[in-house]
Amino acid sequence: VEEVKDLTKRINQNITDIEEMHGATLVNISEEQMSENTRRLEQLSTQTAKLNNEAKLRIKAIELSNARIPASTGDLPMRKTQLSALKKRFIETIQRYQDIERTYQQKYRQRVERQIRIVKPEATSDEIEKALDSDETQIFAQSLMQANRSGQARAVLNEVQTRHDDIKKIEKTILQLHQLFMDMQMMVEQQGETLKEVEMHSEAVMMDLEQGNKDIDRAIVSAKSTRSKKWCCFAIAIIILIVAGILIWWFAFDHAGID
Repeated sequence: VEEVKDLTKRINQNITDIEEMHGATLVNISEEQMSENTRRLEQLSTQTAKLNNEAKLRIKAIELSNARIPASTGDLPMRKTQLSALKKRFIETIQRYQDIERTYQQKYRQRVERQIRIVKPEATSDEIEKALDSDETQIFAQSLMQANRSGQARAVLNEVQTRHDDIKKIEKTILQLHQLFMDMQMMVEQQGETLKEVEMHSEAVMMDLEQGNKDIDRAIVSAKSTRSKKWCCFAIAIIILIVAGILIWWFAFDHAGID
């Protein structure tokens, strides 16, 4: 449990760093700085993907471990509550990462669109979309280089090509996060079914215990009644013996007097 908490903490820190790197990349920086930012972003994204996968596997391992524990075990509800909290926290982390990636994907597109319109104001939205979404950057490059501001056009073209690659990487990350999110949601649903089964089992156990207690109470009452009857019979037998003894003594004494 503590290992998963630590992993989630590290993932959140990486996400914060990725957000900062995205923000820095949108600022007017040199090509060297942009190249360094891109390299650093790739490292962080790769590392975070590995941490995400490790966290998912560890959560799954805890889930399997809990499944092997008998339902009657006292600390099982606490274990399941802890697991549920871990899943919730991890899913929130995934959603945060997705939101940041989508936000900067849109910001990248908006920046490139502004740069293109400076050099080629007549560029259509369709042309810009194709330049960013497809691999037709060379076709768009020819059109861009024909613009009057050829010096600016080269700089914009470099940024378009760089942003095209960045956007594709972000799309890949978003797809991976979506799959991870779906996997975790499925695990949460499965745990929900398991919790229902545990609750039903617990209710059945409680009903059995209550019925058992009632049976014990009836047995105790029955035993007390039986003992009471035995004592009553014993007392009656003693009384009969005493009366019989008195009668025997009486008649024997009376018979001796007559003789």
